[in-house]
Amino acid sequence: MAFAIERLIEPGDGWRTLVRDLVDRWPDCPIFEIGFALVAAAAAIESNFSGTGPAGEGAARGYRLAALVSMDIYAMELLGMARATASDFHPYWQIDPFFDRL
Repeated sequence: MAFAIERLIEPGDGWRTLVRDLVDRWPDCPIFEIGFALVAAAAAIESNFSGTGPAGEGAARGYRLAALVSMDIYAMELLGMARATASDFHPYWQIDPFFDRL
Protein backbone atom coordinates (compact mmCIF):
# COMPACT_ATOMS: atom_id res chain seq x y z
CA MET A 1 0.00 0.00 0.00
CA ALA A 2 2.87 2.40 0.73
CA PHE A 3 4.03 2.00 -2.87
CA ALA A 4 0.56 2.99 -4.13
CA ILE A 5 0.31 5.96 -1.74
CA GLU A 6 3.66 7.31 -2.90
CA ARG A 7 2.73 7.00 -6.55
CA LEU A 8 -0.71 8.55 -6.11
CA ILE A 9 0.52 11.68 -4.34
CA GLU A 10 3.87 12.29 -6.02
CA PRO A 11 3.99 15.19 -8.47
CA GLY A 12 3.86 14.41 -12.16
CA ASP A 13 2.40 11.51 -14.07
CA GLY A 14 3.98 8.62 -12.16
CA TRP A 15 0.50 7.46 -11.14
CA ARG A 16 -0.27 6.57 -14.77
CA THR A 17 1.78 3.38 -14.63
CA LEU A 18 0.73 2.48 -11.09
CA VAL A 19 -1.63 -0.40 -11.94
CA ARG A 20 0.81 -1.87 -14.45
CA ASP A 21 3.66 -1.49 -11.94
CA LEU A 22 1.65 -3.17 -9.16
CA VAL A 23 0.92 -6.11 -11.45
CA ASP A 24 4.56 -6.37 -12.54
CA ARG A 25 5.96 -6.11 -8.99
CA TRP A 26 3.51 -8.56 -7.42
CA PRO A 27 2.37 -10.88 -10.26
CA ASP A 28 1.45 -13.75 -7.93
CA CYS A 29 -0.78 -11.80 -5.54
CA PRO A 30 -4.52 -12.50 -5.73
CA ILE A 31 -6.04 -10.34 -8.45
CA PHE A 32 -8.44 -8.55 -6.10
CA GLU A 33 -5.52 -7.33 -3.98
CA ILE A 34 -4.64 -4.85 -6.74
CA GLY A 35 -7.99 -3.09 -6.39
CA PHE A 36 -7.87 -3.42 -2.61
CA ALA A 37 -4.41 -1.81 -2.49
CA LEU A 38 -5.66 1.12 -4.56
CA VAL A 39 -8.74 1.67 -2.37
CA ALA A 40 -6.72 1.28 0.84
CA ALA A 41 -4.12 3.76 -0.44
CA ALA A 42 -6.81 6.27 -1.43
CA ALA A 43 -8.51 5.93 1.96
CA ALA A 44 -5.19 6.38 3.78
CA ILE A 45 -4.47 9.51 1.77
CA GLU A 46 -7.91 10.91 2.64
CA SER A 47 -7.51 10.20 6.34
CA ASN A 48 -4.00 11.66 6.61
CA PHE A 49 -4.09 14.68 4.31
CA SER A 50 -6.50 17.50 3.56
CA GLY A 51 -9.09 16.82 0.89
CA THR A 52 -7.84 19.43 -1.54
CA GLY A 53 -4.71 19.83 -3.62
CA PRO A 54 -2.40 17.04 -4.74
CA ALA A 55 -3.38 14.67 -1.92
CA GLY A 56 -7.08 15.01 -2.70
CA GLU A 57 -6.40 14.48 -6.38
CA GLY A 58 -4.28 11.43 -5.55
CA ALA A 59 -7.06 9.89 -3.46
CA ALA A 60 -9.59 10.46 -6.24
CA ARG A 61 -7.19 8.88 -8.75
CA GLY A 62 -6.79 5.86 -6.50
CA TYR A 63 -10.54 5.31 -6.32
CA ARG A 64 -10.90 5.75 -10.10
CA LEU A 65 -8.10 3.30 -10.82
CA ALA A 66 -9.66 0.77 -8.43
CA ALA A 67 -13.00 1.10 -10.22
CA LEU A 68 -11.32 0.55 -13.59
CA VAL A 69 -9.45 -2.48 -12.25
CA SER A 70 -12.72 -3.97 -11.01
CA MET A 71 -14.26 -3.41 -14.45
CA ASP A 72 -11.36 -5.30 -16.03
CA ILE A 73 -11.84 -8.21 -13.63
CA TYR A 74 -15.55 -8.35 -14.45
CA ALA A 75 -14.83 -8.22 -18.19
CA MET A 76 -12.34 -11.05 -17.72
CA GLU A 77 -15.07 -13.07 -16.00
CA LEU A 78 -17.50 -12.43 -18.86
CA LEU A 79 -14.87 -13.59 -21.34
CA GLY A 80 -14.13 -16.72 -19.33
CA MET A 81 -10.53 -15.66 -18.73
CA ALA A 82 -8.36 -16.64 -15.79
CA ARG A 83 -8.46 -14.06 -13.01
CA ALA A 84 -6.75 -15.63 -10.03
CA THR A 85 -3.53 -13.64 -9.81
CA ALA A 86 -2.37 -10.19 -10.87
CA SER A 87 -0.43 -11.65 -13.79
CA ASP A 88 -3.78 -12.72 -15.30
CA PHE A 89 -4.31 -9.08 -16.28
CA HIS A 90 -1.66 -9.31 -19.01
CA PRO A 91 -3.68 -11.48 -21.44
CA TYR A 92 -6.73 -9.26 -20.90
CA TRP A 93 -4.70 -6.12 -21.56
CA GLN A 94 -3.90 -7.56 -24.99
CA ILE A 95 -7.65 -7.24 -25.68
CA ASP A 96 -8.22 -3.97 -23.81
CA PRO A 97 -4.88 -2.14 -23.60
CA PHE A 98 -6.09 0.79 -21.47
CA PHE A 99 -3.65 0.16 -18.62
CA ASP A 100 -0.83 -0.69 -21.02
CA ARG A 101 -1.29 2.71 -22.67
CA LEU A 102 -2.15 4.83 -19.61
